[in-house]
Amino acid sequence: MKRSKRVFPTGTAASITVLLAAIACVSNAQAVDFKFSGDVSEAVSVNMQNPPETPQDDKNKLSMARSTVHLNMDANVNENVTFVTKLRGVKEANLDYLKNLQKVGANAADGIKLKDTYGRSSIREAFLDFKYDRVMLRFGKQQVAWGETDFFQSMDMVHGYDFTWRSFLEPANEELRKPLVMANLTVKVPEVDGKMQLLYRPGKWNRDDAVGNTYDVFGGRWANQPNKGVDFRTITPYNYRQEGADAQDDTWGIRWSGSFKEINYSLSYMSTFNSNPVINPAGNRNFLNAIGVPAFVGTNSTPFAGTTPIGFAGEIIYPKIELYGFTASGYSAAADAVFSTEISYIKDYSYNYGYGSGLSIILGPGFDGIKQKNLVKSMVRMDKNLAFVKDLLGAEKPAFFSVQLFDTWIKDFHKSENLVQLVGFGQPSKEHSALLTMIFGLSYANGTIVPELVAGHDVSYGGGFVVPSVSFQYGKDWRFKVEYDYFYNDGARNKTNAATERDTALFGYFSHNNQLYLKATYQF
Repeated sequence: MKRSKRVFPTGTAASITVLLAAIACVSNAQAVDFKFSGDVSEAVSVNMQNPPETPQDDKNKLSMARSTVHLNMDANVNENVTFVTKLRGVKEANLDYLKNLQKVGANAADGIKLKDTYGRSSIREAFLDFKYDRVMLRFGKQQVAWGETDFFQSMDMVHGYDFTWRSFLEPANEELRKPLVMANLTVKVPEVDGKMQLLYRPGKWNRDDAVGNTYDVFGGRWANQPNKGVDFRTITPYNYRQEGADAQDDTWGIRWSGSFKEINYSLSYMSTFNSNPVINPAGNRNFLNAIGVPAFVGTNSTPFAGTTPIGFAGEIIYPKIELYGFTASGYSAAADAVFSTEISYIKDYSYNYGYGSGLSIILGPGFDGIKQKNLVKSMVRMDKNLAFVKDLLGAEKPAFFSVQLFDTWIKDFHKSENLVQLVGFGQPSKEHSALLTMIFGLSYANGTIVPELVAGHDVSYGGGFVVPSVSFQYGKDWRFKVEYDYFYNDGARNKTNAATERDTALFGYFSHNNQLYLKATYQF
C-alpha cells in the first residue's frame, strides 16, 4: 500500500509532543504532585473445541498466554494543570497453536510472527488538562466514551475498537478502544445543569489505522471461523486513502449532556468513520481475469465508483459517516430500577452486498460492491437489584440484574439489494435486527467473591453466547478471574459452502471457538 508523506506527527509522535509539553510545564513548576499506579497481569485462554482449520487437533491447547503491564502517572502541576499518561506493555508467548496457524497461512501478508502482532506495547493515553473556571481543555492522546450501551456500539463511536486484543468478550473497553490524539473542550453550564463537549480530531496527527474497528483478518486466533490461517490482506489490503474514506480527514463531534427532573440525557452529533470495515471490490476485473472467469457483474456503488482499489481483489476501507444521538436514563420508584435508552441515527452507513455474481461466486457473499444506508440504532436497558436472590442463594446483598434490547433498523430497506451482515458470510440483512443481552451478578465474602453470568441471544438471526465467570479478590492487591465462553449458532459457514450458504450471522463467526479464560492481576 502506498504511503503519503507526513507533514504532522502521527500516533506515537504526537503523544511524544504532548509528553514534551508536559515536561516543560513540570520543569517550570515549583511543586508537582506525582501519583503512580498500575498493574501486572497474566491472561491465558484454552481452546475448548478443535478449530477445524489446522490439521492438528488443537482442542485443549493454549490459544493465548499474554503478560501485560499497565503504568499510570498523574502529575498535578497546580490546581489548573494536570498531566496524565498511561502505558501498556504486552508480551505474548509463542504458543504451538499460533505456530500451527502460521503454518497454514496466518500473517502471510507481512511475515511477522503472530506473537509479535498480538504483543505490541503502546502509549494508551498522554494528555494535558487545563482548567479555568467552568472550562476544561484536554489535549493529547485520550479515550472518550459516549453512550449508554454495555455490549454493542451504537452511539459510542468516537473511537474504533481493536478486536484483535480479544474478540467480543473483553469487559474492559479501555483495553479495546483505539486512543486518538484530540482536542477535547468541555464547558459547564450550571445555570441549566448541563455541559457542552466539543471534540476535534486532526486526522494527520493520528495513525491511519486508528479509525474504525480492527478485526483479525490476518488468520490468527480471533479470525472468524473458518478463516483461521487465511490472511485476506494478501488480496484485499487496507487502504486508508480512499476517496470518501480517507483517515487523514479531520473529524469532530459535539455533545450536550444534562439533567431534567432527575432524568439524565444527552444530545450529540459526530462526524466519524464506519465502525466496521467494508470491502471495496476491484470491479471483479483483476482477480477474475487472472483465473479466467468473465467479469460480468461487480461495479462499485457510489461514492466509490471510478476509484481503483489497490488490492488484487479489492481493498478494506472505512467510509465516512455522520451520527446523531440521544441518550436518557433515570430511576423509576415504581419498578425500583434504573431505565436507560439510546437512539442513534447514522447517515450513509456502508454495507457490502451481492451473492451469485462475479467475486461473490469465488470469495463469498458481499463482493459485488458497497451500498450506503441510513440506520436507526436503538437500545433500552433496565438495571435492577433483585432482593429475593439474597436469601435464595445466600448472597450478602441483592443480586445485580441488567437486561438490554438492541435494534438496528435499515431505512429504505429492499430485500432485493442483498445486503450482507459481513462480507464473506451469507446471512442476508433484515430491515430490523434485534439482540437481547443480560447480566446477572452476585456477591459473597464482603465482595471478594463475585460470580457473574452474562448471556445474549440474537433474536433475528439466531445464535448467542453464555459466559459464566467468577472473580476473586485476595488482599488489596490481587485479583483473579475464571471464565468460560460458550457460543451457539443457527448456521456456520465452512470452506466448501462459502458462496452458497445463507445463514451465517454474528454467532456463526464464533463456531468452534468456545474458550476457557483465566486471568491473574497484581495491582500496585
